[in-house]
Amino acid sequence: MPSYDATEALDDLFGDSESYSSDGGDAVGTRTEAILDGPAPAASIDAVLRLADGLPSLDDVQAVDEHDTSELTETELRQKEQTETVISTALAAGDAAVWVIAQGLERAAKGRWWRRTHTSLGSYVEAKIGRSAVYARQLRRNAPLALETAHRTGTVPKPSQVKVTSKTEEQYGRDAAVTLYEVVRDVSSELGTHPTADSLMAVHKSLPRQLPEGPEQQREVIVEATRRTLGVGTPPFESDSNESASIEAPPFESDSNSDASAETSSSDEEPTEASKSFGEAEDDIEDAEIVPEHLATLKDALRTLNAVNRAVTKGVFAQAAANPDDASEYAEVRQAIIAKTTAIRNKALHAPKV
Repeated sequence: MPSYDATEALDDLFGDSESYSSDGGDAVGTRTEAILDGPAPAASIDAVLRLADGLPSLDDVQAVDEHDTSELTETELRQKEQTETVISTALAAGDAAVWVIAQGLERAAKGRWWRRTHTSLGSYVEAKIGRSAVYARQLRRNAPLALETAHRTGTVPKPSQVKVTSKTEEQYGRDAAVTLYEVVRDVSSELGTHPTADSLMAVHKSLPRQLPEGPEQQREVIVEATRRTLGVGTPPFESDSNESASIEAPPFESDSNSDASAETSSSDEEPTEASKSFGEAEDDIEDAEIVPEHLATLKDALRTLNAVNRAVTKGVFAQAAANPDDASEYAEVRQAIIAKTTAIRNKALHAPKV
C-alpha cells in the first residue's frame, strides 16, 4: 500500500509554508510559475485515480450476510485499514483542491483576466468552476485562513468549516481560529467522529467574550470549552444543562465560563425538568405490543437511564472517591461511565431529527 504523508501532500499543493504568513493577502501564496510549469490536468487526474491502486482487490474482499455481526477477522481488519487510508487520502486531495481553486480565482480577480471574454468576474467564475460568484467570494476570502490551518495542523479544512472558524478569527484572531479547528478535530477523534461546521460553531459560541493573550493560555481555554461542549469528560445525564446540551445548542452561552455554568446547573440529586416532563413519565411506558419495536427499545433505554441518573449522584461519586484503597478502581469505573454516557449522547446527537 502506498504511504501517504499529509504534510508532504500539502506542501506539494500549496508550496513552502514560508509563502503563507499570517498577513491576509500574502497567505494566498505565490505559485503562478509552479502552476504554469506543473503537470497537465490529465496527469493530475491520473495521479488521484491511481490512489485506487492502493485498495485491496474486490475479489479478495469476503462477502458476508447482511445480518452478520461477528468480529472482523485479521484479514478484514487489514483490508479495512488499507481502504480507509486510501479514502482519507482521496478526501484530503479533494479538500485541498478547493483551496487551490481559490488561489487561482484570486489571481483572476486581481488581473481582471475575464475583462475581454466575460461581462463580470461572477460570470467568469460560473463558467470556469460551475459555482456561483457568492461561493467564489467566500473561497477567496477564507483561503488565507484555510491555507494556514492546513499548514499548521496538517489537515485541510472544508469550506463550511472555515466559514465558521473565520468568525473565530474575526473575534479572537487567526491563532485562536486555527487552534479551535485543531482542538475540535482532536477531541472529535477521541469520540470516533470528525469535526463538522456544527461542532465548530457550537464550540465557537461557547467561548468567553475574551480569550487570554498568550497562545498556551488561549489553547487551555479552547480545550476546556471544546471538551465541555462535545461532552468529553462530563457525564451527560447529571444536570439540567447537560440534559439539554446539543451540537446545535451548546450547554452554556458565549459569555459564560465553566464556574458560572456549574453554579447555574441544577443539582443531580433531583430529577431535571427535562426528565420530569418526558423521561420520568416514561416509567409508565405502554406495553411493547402497541409500540413500534425500535421506539420501544429507545423508550426502554430512556427508562433505564432515568433509573441510573437517580442512583448515580454526586454524593455517590464523592463517597466512592473518598477511600484511597479504591482509588485505582474508582478512576477506571469513572472513566468507563464517562465513555459510555458520551457514546450514547453522541448517538442521540447524530440521530435523524423529525
